[in-house]
This record gives sequence, C-alpha cells and structure tokens, in this order.
Amino acid sequence: ALVLVGLPARGKTFTAQKLSRWLRWTGHKTKHFNVGKYRRHISGNSMSADWFDRGNEAGKAERELAAKSCMEDMLRWMEE
Repeated sequence: ALVLVGLPARGKTFTAQKLSRWLRWTGHKTKHFNVGKYRRHISGNSMSADWFDRGNEAGKAERELAAKSCMEDMLRWMEE
C-alpha cells in the first residue's frame, strides 16, 4: 500500500492517479482510494473550515468515520 498525506491542493490525487496508471502499465494490480470521496459521501460537498477544526467533535467523528471506512475498503480489496 502507498499512502499519500498532505495539505489540500498539493497534488496528492494527481500523483496517486499517475502512479497508479504507471503501476498498472507495468503489470501491477492497483486501486486508488480517496478519503475525500468518503468524506463528501458522509458529510456532503459544502463544509466550512470549522468542520476541519480539531475542536469540532461532530466534524472529528465524521472525519474518523470517513478514514475508517476508506481503510476497511482498502484492506478488503488487498485481501481479494
């Protein structure tokens, strides 16, 4: 597994897609998991900056749920 972590809009998704494409081209099985997609599915598309505040307990619970759901899907895919 390769995990990319960083600030928003720094090229993580772009890099992951390019790397995934190259790895598939070289014969490796790949799948791209994006926690942001899970987050938008759980919380919707429009979130204020307060949602990301570590003091926001509701936002924290939703962020943790998104991360956990993504990780579970990734582990399930890796076991296939």
